[in-house]
Amino acid sequence: MKTLVPYKGFEDLSFEMSYEDVRRTLRENKVKFITEHWPNKGCSPEVAWDIIRVGEDISFFFAKGKMFKIYVENRFSGRLENGISLGMTIAEAQSIDPSIQYDDWEEEYTSSLGYWLEDDVESREIISITVFIKELENDEVFFRYEWCD
Repeated sequence: MKTLVPYKGFEDLSFEMSYEDVRRTLRENKVKFITEHWPNKGCSPEVAWDIIRVGEDISFFFAKGKMFKIYVENRFSGRLENGISLGMTIAEAQSIDPSIQYDDWEEEYTSSLGYWLEDDVESREIISITVFIKELENDEVFFRYEWCD
């Protein structure tokens, strides 16, 4: 089963890889993808983000060509290294990782182990998982973008 690893990445795609490295790896493995460019106009600093989307299930986010976040949803069949996966309830996830807490500001669940979970309001099942670089845990550090220079 495919494994998401906080602060590291996903399978052969690590956070140390560049935008071009990920594109090349996907092409070599004959994985179809599309790309998006978010200019982030008006933000300070104004750093554009590039996204590589593999189907409707996985998205890789980049700033200045460096990957910082992997977001999975829909039919993604992998899991976190601790076993948490899409379709599991938040209660089940919290029994595996007691550090999972609801963040009112972000309206999602965060873990001190380096990932975020989003649930369906009615079913309470996990509908997305996000893993990321350590710097993303602190807005002041992340949005200075020193990590990608």
